Amino acid sequence: MRRNLVGAVLAGALMTAASPAVADAQSPQSSDPTAMTRADIQSAAAVTYRIKNTKSQKYLQSSGGGSAVGTKIVQQPLSSSTSQRWGIVEDGSFISFWTPTADKNMGIDRGSKEAGAAAILANPSGDENQDWTLKWRSDTVFEMRNRNSGLCLGISGASEDNGAQAAQFPCDGKANQGWAFTN
Repeated sequence: MRRNLVGAVLAGALMTAASPAVADAQSPQSSDPTAMTRADIQSAAAVTYRIKNTKSQKYLQSSGGGSAVGTKIVQQPLSSSTSQRWGIVEDGSFISFWTPTADKNMGIDRGSKEAGAAAILANPSGDENQDWTLKWRSDTVFEMRNRNSGLCLGISGASEDNGAQAAQFPCDGKANQGWAFTN
């Protein structure tokens, strides 16, 4: 319930307070978006961001821009698609990544604790497989550790291919498990 309320507040705030950012996000991009610092993220919780993999330089989104529960999270090149936008929902000392396009959270398929389990869209539920902690590697790069499994989000096979699956793996500090928020 708390997450749904926070999600609704985020959506409302996004529509009213961040409409210029949304309009900008939907216009064609001539260059790579600006990296966001940790301070930027902490001071602007009602905004959505893109999440870029530091190895592939591609962005997380639902496969095909889908919105159904169980839709895989994949990487794709920068686009104006709203499926590449993620809100941050605080849940105590953890956060969830919520996509307003689908009104879903990023979670791990079936709440698995196994390495290689896919990241998917899930109904916001308070389940621990939808909770993440961020470990900052620098002022702009972080890793995402899943609360349920203790594993880090990366791209399967460290692939740089379009459509490659996001999944959880033992944390190794490599660029494949490095992420950056962009506007």
